[in-house]
Parts: sequence; C-alpha cells; structure tokens
Amino acid sequence: MSRVIAELEVDLGIRLFNRTTRQLHLTDAGQEFVQKSTGLLEELEQMRISLRERSENPHGHLRISCVTAFGNECLAPVLPEFLRRFPQLSVSVDIGNRIVDLVGEHYDLAIRVGPLNDSTLVAQKIATQNIIFVASPQFCEVHGMPRTIDDLAGMPSVMQVSGEWGRQHRFEQGREPIDFEVPQQFTMSSSRAVRNACLTGYGYALLAEFMVAGDIAAGRLLRLLPDYQPVEQPIYAFHAQRRHTPRKVRVLIDYLHEAFAA
Repeated sequence: MSRVIAELEVDLGIRLFNRTTRQLHLTDAGQEFVQKSTGLLEELEQMRISLRERSENPHGHLRISCVTAFGNECLAPVLPEFLRRFPQLSVSVDIGNRIVDLVGEHYDLAIRVGPLNDSTLVAQKIATQNIIFVASPQFCEVHGMPRTIDDLAGMPSVMQVSGEWGRQHRFEQGREPIDFEVPQQFTMSSSRAVRNACLTGYGYALLAEFMVAGDIAAGRLLRLLPDYQPVEQPIYAFHAQRRHTPRKVRVLIDYLHEAFAA
C-alpha cells in the first residue's frame, strides 16, 4: 500500500500524506483527491449497474426504514406481493420513528411522514395520512357525542405523542383552520397501543384513518366530529440523490405508488 501511494504521489507531483514516525494524515490536496475520487468511483459503479440492469431483472437486497404506524399497518401487507413480482429481490424493513442516515447507515429507502430538510435526498410522495377523532360506542354512551372540538374539553383522552410529533394537529371546518392542542393526560408513543386503549372505552383518541378504518367499519369505534376535516399529511419515500437510481429502488417506488394509489 505504501508503494502504491508513493507511486501515485510521484505521478501526481503532489504530497497526499503528511508523515511522521507516529502519525499519518491527509494533506489538503490529499483530502481533495479523496473527495473527487469517491464521486468518480460512485459514478462508475452507477454506470455499470445501469448498463447491467438493461438486460437483467432487478435483483439484490433492499433495506428500508419506515415509520412505525405506516410500516405496521400499510407497508407490511403490500410487500409480499412485491416479492412475488420480483423474486430475485430480498427485503429487510426496520420499523421505527428514528430518523436514519440513509447513506451512512446503508439504507436504500426511508418512508417518513412529511418532508425532511435534506438536499442530498430525493423525496417522492407515495401516500397521505389523515388523523381523525375516534372513540368507542361505550365512551359515547357515557360522555355523549361531541359536536364541536370545544365539547372535548374535560373528556378523558388517550393520545399518541412521539417526541415533538403529535402535540398539535390541524383541522379545517369549512375554510377555517383550527389547531388542536393534544391533551397530555394519557399519552403513549405507539399508535397501536393508543388504539387498543381507545377500544376499552376509556377515552377518545386521534389516530391515522388507515389505523382504524377496519374498527369503524365493524362498529368497534366511531368517528367523532366528521365536520372537522384533517389537513392531509403527505407520506414520502426518500432515497439518496444519485445520477442513476438503482433499478431495485425504482421498481419499489413504482410499486408503492401503485399499491397506495387509492
């Protein structure tokens, strides 16, 4: 390795490393050479991948990070069909609300609610999330059916709060925006846990519509305040910004658009 580096320094006519008997570190020129070389090598690899994929079915491994509720309720049920269509692909999904470093942690795709302020990522909208008020029939028998948001004051609630997320939700009544401050009486970080507590009849809850659609259809939960329309929250698939997006990532994003088109 030392011989190769020495030959490279002679060829370039510059010193790439400062050397002492105890330390070895890059010069400014060496750092610039590494940064530019990394980009060139990535472009070369992406070109090779792109050319290979012209005549091949997508293959390899996909590593996905997905927010908890959407991952449990929406992503997990649609991935088996994706794998049936593309049997040469394998998939691993990390479900959680931690913001991951796609490049540093080697993820192919991250699915999050709302945009991220990161110019190195490409965001593509794949779905929307609507947060609605729900309660069990038993709760409504005891506390009555609220007609306005103000009627909820003093009623027991169970709410999902995760970090800063979930502390406030915005609705529209007619054209008037209304910000609802979430009560902190009983909060949990898991939407599934909130749903299960809500089913006991203890309190009303705010949950994603896809979480409770089946419960509403079966009569286990009732939708409250239907005149208050939730402001839609977009759900994005993020991937690293590259000149050539790997085909395995492209086919996954296309499939997610298809699966959640409704």
